[in-house]
Amino acid sequence: MMINKRMNFRNPKFANWRYGLLAIIGAGVLGACQSNSDNNEAESQVQHADTLAYQYENYIKYSDFPIKTSETTDTTYFAMSYPSFQDSAVNRFVMGALLGDDTASVEGVAQTFIDEFDDFRQSDPFPRVWASESHAKVYRITPSYLELVIDASTYTGGAHGNYATVFMHYDIPNRQPLTLDNIVSKPYQNELTAVAERHFRKQENLAVDQSLENGYFFDQGRFSLPDNFGLERDSMLFLYNVYEIKPYVDGQTELRVPYSEVEKLLTDRAKRIIVELNM
Repeated sequence: MMINKRMNFRNPKFANWRYGLLAIIGAGVLGACQSNSDNNEAESQVQHADTLAYQYENYIKYSDFPIKTSETTDTTYFAMSYPSFQDSAVNRFVMGALLGDDTASVEGVAQTFIDEFDDFRQSDPFPRVWASESHAKVYRITPSYLELVIDASTYTGGAHGNYATVFMHYDIPNRQPLTLDNIVSKPYQNELTAVAERHFRKQENLAVDQSLENGYFFDQGRFSLPDNFGLERDSMLFLYNVYEIKPYVDGQTELRVPYSEVEKLLTDRAKRIIVELNM
């Protein structure tokens, strides 16, 4: 799976995750409907007063080479769903979020994934089906702000696949993506991290001075926040994906920091977004 640069996964296991969450982690979504005989259907358009109108698109492509065993027959596939907006700039943002490049196409990325499987299966004495899925949804939308959440998973062999959930943010009037720096400016991010660590330790039942070197993957045992965050009505949601700070078996870790505890750290842009989220 192609992952967005900002995912910042620390574990090398993600180095081979080449398809699915391509960029994401941006916001917005692909524009045109794909007319592909494999399968592509559009849902009815969603209208939102004073916000962008969009509809969801679904795309799936299968390999022409099913894998047969004594018990089953299965087929490698690439699947993607996403909101398609009437605004072309937003769609370019979404394409970049999903595919890592706003000039790439869903069909092209799908074909590459299928071609790589078709090539690989010829040299594998015991081939298994591959699967790549990326599903983008509008998580929050206001007159000036769009937040996407993308769930992506991929399996290309091995004991298990990889998966991740990523949030991406878009400033509609200024037509540009938003990052954590736009929500809490850099000079205040150490204080944000300190507040978040207090919540993390309470959530994980850790003492104030208990080491984070055992059971966690924090660099040198120092707590840090992921770049991956969501804006909710009353709090910032920080999401650590699998392998990021814990073993795979522990899955994802959510950490919420109430706005009430970091209000003085928020940028004016962030405060306006929060007001809109609560209207």
